[in-house]
Amino acid sequence: MVNRGRSGGCATCKQRRVKCDETKPKCRSCQRLRFDCEYKPKHATLKFKDQNYRFSRAVANMPRSVAVPDTSVPFFLQHYASLGRQLSSARGFYEVLIPVYSSQPQNSALNLAVLAIASKVLSLWRCDDSRIPRENYTQAVNCLRRTIQRRDEFGKPATMLAILSLQLYENISSVYGLRSGTRVHHDGAMSLLPFVDSNSTNRVTNSYIRRFMLHTEICSAMREERPLQPIAHPWLGYKNRADAPENMSSILDNIGASVAELQARYVQLVRDNNTIPSFSALRKIMTETKHIDERLLTWARKVPEHWHALKLESGKHIDHSIPTYLSTCEIYPSCSVATLWTFWRVQRLLIVKIALGSLNAMSTCGDDGVGSDGISPVNEDFVWYINTVQSLVDSMCYIVPFYLGSRVRPLNITDFDDPEILFPSCDFLVQEDRIPLNEKTTRSQGSRAAHRRHLHAQGPWHIMTPLSRLLTFFLDDCGQLMATFLRPGQLDWIREQFLRVTTLLRFPSWQTGDFVEQLKPSSLLPQGSDGTRVERFAQDIREGLTFMSGP
Repeated sequence: MVNRGRSGGCATCKQRRVKCDETKPKCRSCQRLRFDCEYKPKHATLKFKDQNYRFSRAVANMPRSVAVPDTSVPFFLQHYASLGRQLSSARGFYEVLIPVYSSQPQNSALNLAVLAIASKVLSLWRCDDSRIPRENYTQAVNCLRRTIQRRDEFGKPATMLAILSLQLYENISSVYGLRSGTRVHHDGAMSLLPFVDSNSTNRVTNSYIRRFMLHTEICSAMREERPLQPIAHPWLGYKNRADAPENMSSILDNIGASVAELQARYVQLVRDNNTIPSFSALRKIMTETKHIDERLLTWARKVPEHWHALKLESGKHIDHSIPTYLSTCEIYPSCSVATLWTFWRVQRLLIVKIALGSLNAMSTCGDDGVGSDGISPVNEDFVWYINTVQSLVDSMCYIVPFYLGSRVRPLNITDFDDPEILFPSCDFLVQEDRIPLNEKTTRSQGSRAAHRRHLHAQGPWHIMTPLSRLLTFFLDDCGQLMATFLRPGQLDWIREQFLRVTTLLRFPSWQTGDFVEQLKPSSLLPQGSDGTRVERFAQDIREGLTFMSGP
C-alpha cells in the first residue's frame, strides 16, 4: 500500500518524534544536537509502506487447505540471523546459519528445524496459539533421527545447525512454560564435537559452530554451578587462524570457562563440604579471582574503540518517554556487541561474589578471623568490592534503554512500523558514525531503519537474561550482602525493568499467573510488595534459559 507521509517539520525531528520549529535551512533542535537536518517537500513522491502484518493476519484466518507462502522463515532469518550480526562479535550460530541453510534441500533436517523455530518465533509476534510450530518441530526431529543414522552426516555443518536449532526451539518452549530446559539436543551436539573437528571440509563454518557450542556449554555450566563437560576441554583455547581467527567473543568465552571452573570448585569447597574449608584453600580461591578479574579487565582494554559505550542523557539527548536509570543511557553499535559487555559484567560480578563468599568463610578459619600470614581477610579489598559491584550494576541499568527504548506494550508484529516507539541509539549511532560497516550506508535512513528493526526483534531477549541473572545474584546470603552495596531504590528499579521485559515478551504475570495485556506505569511492582517474589520469578524463568546463549 502507499501513502504520502506526514507534513510538518524536518525529517530528523519527525524521526525523533519531537516538535520542530521549522527554521530553515536547519532547525534549532538539529543545530543544538549536531544532527543532519533535512526538509522534504510536503507533497513528496509516493512511498511504499510495509504492511506485511496485514497479510500475515489474513493468512492466519485462512483455511489450511489453501496454499499460502510461508513468511516465518524469511522473517526469522532477516531479523534474528542477519540484522545486527557481524563476524567480529560472532558467537557462531546465527552468523553461519543463512549460507548453510540456503545450500540444503527443502525437506532436509536443517530446513525443517529452521522452519520449526521460525514458526515458533513468528507465532509469538502474531500472538497466536497455533499448533503448527509443534507439528513442525516433530517433523524436524523425525527427519534428524533419520539423518544421523548415517555416520557421514555426524560432523556436517547442516546436521549440527539442525540440532542447535531444535535446542533453541526447546529453550523458548521451556522459558514460556516456566520449566527446566531439556538438555537432550545440547548433549547430542556436544557428543558430536569430535566429528565436527575431523570434518576436513567447511572448516571455517565448523570452527564457528564449535565456538557457539562451547559458548553455550560455558553459559550452562555457570548457570548450573557445575564444571564443564570433559569433552569441552580439548577445544578450550582452540586456535586455528586458517579456519576462523579468534574474536572478542571467543576470547571472552575462554575467560568464562575459567570463571565456570572456579565457581564449581568454590561451590564444592564451601557449600557441599560438611567440614570448614582450610584457610589456604580459600586464599587460593581469592588469588584466582584476582587473576581472572585482571584477564577480564585486559579484555575490556582490547575491545575496539567504537564498541565502547556512548553515554547519553535523558532530556538532553534522548526523549523523556524512554525510561532510564539516573537519567542515563549507554548505547552500542548492535545488540550483539552490547551483550558481550553484559556477559563481561556478569562474569566480573560472579568473581566478586566468589571473592566475598571466600572472605566470609575465611573469617571463620581462626579464632580472630586472621589467617596464618597475619592478614585480616574480612577487611582486605572490601571497599574495592563495594565500588566494583556498584559500577557494574550501574552500567547494566544504563544499558536497559538501549535494548527496550520506549516500549511498554507486549510485542506485536505491527511494532516494526510504529513511529511512536523510540530507541535512543537510532539517531546517535548514525550521527557518530558508529553503525557496523557491514550494515551501514553512511548516515542513511536505511541503516537507521535496519538498526531499529534489529532492536525491535532482539532487544527484549538480549536484556532479559542479564536482568534475570542480576536478580538471582541477590537470593542467597552473599548475594543479599551485595544488594546492600546498591543505591537506594536501585534494586526495585531493576525488578520493575525485569517485569517490564516479561510483559513485552508476553510471559504470565508474576502475581496472577495470567498474561498482562497492557503495561501500566509504576504498577508492575506495587509499593510494599515482596521483592523476593520477583527474584523467584526470575529464577523460574532462568530454569528454561539453562542451555541458551548469554549470561
